[in-house]
Order: sequence, then C-alpha cells, then structure tokens
Amino acid sequence: MTKDELYRAIAEQKVEMTPDERMKAYMAGEETDCIPHRLLSAEDALGVAWGYAKREMYENLDVRAEVLRKKQELYGDSTVPFKLGLRGMAIALGSEEIVSDFGENYIGKRFLDDYGKLHILEEFDMKRNAWMQKKIASTKELQKRLPGMKLSGGMAGPITTVIAMRPIEQVLRDMRKNPENLHRTLELVVECNLKYVRTGFEELGITSWSISDPVTTTDILGKKYFYEFSGPYLKTLREGIVRITGKQPTIHICGRTKSIWTDLADMGFYMLSLDNCESMSEFQQIAGDRMFLTGNVKPVDVMRNGTIDDVIEEVKHSIRTGAENPKGFMLNTGCQVPIGTPLENMDAFFYAARKYGAGARLGKMPKGMEE
Repeated sequence: MTKDELYRAIAEQKVEMTPDERMKAYMAGEETDCIPHRLLSAEDALGVAWGYAKREMYENLDVRAEVLRKKQELYGDSTVPFKLGLRGMAIALGSEEIVSDFGENYIGKRFLDDYGKLHILEEFDMKRNAWMQKKIASTKELQKRLPGMKLSGGMAGPITTVIAMRPIEQVLRDMRKNPENLHRTLELVVECNLKYVRTGFEELGITSWSISDPVTTTDILGKKYFYEFSGPYLKTLREGIVRITGKQPTIHICGRTKSIWTDLADMGFYMLSLDNCESMSEFQQIAGDRMFLTGNVKPVDVMRNGTIDDVIEEVKHSIRTGAENPKGFMLNTGCQVPIGTPLENMDAFFYAARKYGAGARLGKMPKGMEE
C-alpha cells in the first residue's frame, strides 16, 4: 500500500466510539466498533513527525500542549501526563539529567555513589522538592490549557529507579556483597514513589497509574534476583497505589518475562504490557485467565524501520495471537514508539486496528479478521 492509498483508505473509515466508550463496552462483553488500541508513549515520536524538536516538547509548554491536543484530535486518545518516566524520581533526588534531541533523555552522574547519602531519600518531601514542584505546576498549566482531558500518572519500578540513582554495575555487585543497603534503598524508593502518587491523587485527582520496569526483565535479573530484589517491592508499590487511589496500576516490563507471568498475577497486577520478544499465544495459556493483555507490535523493526504494509501485517499478527485472551486484549506496541518512526507508519497502525479489529468482543477474534 502506498502512502496515498493509505490516506484515501483512512478517509473512508468511520470511527464510531471514543477510546473510553470502546473500552467500557468491550469490558462489559459488548461488541465494539474495533479492538481497543493505542501506541505506547507515542507523544515524542508523533511530535517529531509533526515537525517539532524534541527539546521543544520537553521545555516548551505551548508545544507540549499542542502535541497533546493534536493527538487527541486525530486519534481520540490523549491524556495530560504526570509521569516520571524511567528516571524522574532519580532526577528529582539529585541524578543528572541529559536532554537528548534525538531520543530518550538519559542520566549523566548518578547521585547515590555512596550509601551514606540515603538520607536524601529518607528526607524526600514533595512540597519542598523544587523539581517536583515545577512538574506539578506544569501539569496544572497543561490541564488549564486542555480542559476536559484526563490526567494519568506513571513511574519506574523500584529496581529500575535504583539503577537511575546508582550505577548498574554497583547495584549488581550490591546484590551479592551489600544486600542490606540495597534492600533499604528499595524500601525508600517505594516510599518516595507513594508520596508522589499521593500528591498526584490528592492535588490532581489522578487515579490512572502505570509502572514501567525494564530492569525487572529476567534477561537482567533472572528469577532468583527477581524474587529477592524486585518482586517484593513491586508488590508493595502496587498495594500502596491501590490503597491511595482505589484503582489498580498497569505494568510494562521490557524484555523476557514469561517465567514471572504467574508471579505478576499473584501480586495482583491485572494488566501486563508485553514486549514483542514474547508470545501472546503463550501468555494466554499461562496467565490469560488472570490478566488483561496489551501488546505487542514491534516498535523498532516494524514501526520505525518497516513499511506501511509491514505495519499492517504486524497488526494482523498481534490481533491474531492476542485477541482471544480471556481477560481482554488491547492492541499496542511492544514498547515505546521510538523517535524517527514515520508518521504514515503510525497512521497505518490505527488504520489496521480499525479495519482488522472491527467487530471486537472480549475474548473473541474480531470480525474484521475474517477478511
């Protein structure tokens, strides 16, 4: 399919439901216009594709508001983010942030080079932390500029947050040689994140929260260290979010997670965002009766580097392998949509979701796949 053919086909499509209406009907067991779908963390990729510089979106509220407004107008899907990403808590506490014009921002010097600095976490106060106060103020300003748009919150998992505070080689060594201090750090990270959640809930009314935890992948930790240094703190964080907001958070873990799917379900997580390296068919057999599934179109190989036809075929594959999940399924990318993804590929994702996901129902293959 050429770009012109794609946009002619998109112009002929009719979208009958908003994302909220679609999800509500879908979870009630009703037939929907198409499968629930979204692109994971696509604001930066969309903004760059629309001609904005990455630094503009990060530093200029006018540009950020325009990107969010345009995303909602074109795709019906946007929220005002009150999210820390993978590094926000570490930056608020003292790690150095390097702003990238071409990809994800990253950490320069990490502040927790000495466990004698744990008092920084112990003394963390949302009201006295300048970085957090600036974030709260900018979120409130975006909320004013985008009336009616919902807010969402998010953070990194505890072990991923620690990696942004302390060099990973030191953290991995601490697991064997200094576990007491590492455990104390993880406890404090959970406390800091729950202070952040409480502020988001009480000051901004946010009940929709997500956790991203790439370091928890078994590619890095393995099951032994997952059970000791990640699982218990993820569970405490999830329980704290539920206690504060009354709502369940979602979780995304990059990389391989198959061996801990049942553990995540046992912790109480109701939704898992699955990386494209894992099989959604296998997920259904292992945990599909306990967890909602979202995934897992390839973000780099297909979304950024593929053709329009590659995107369409990958969407069909994801629907084919995920749509019958008993607890429900949302079509999504396997990880964040990378900067440099062509706009036509993102539009092809939405086009294919509506076409081949048409006539969706919880736990059933959409009627659109009959074609």
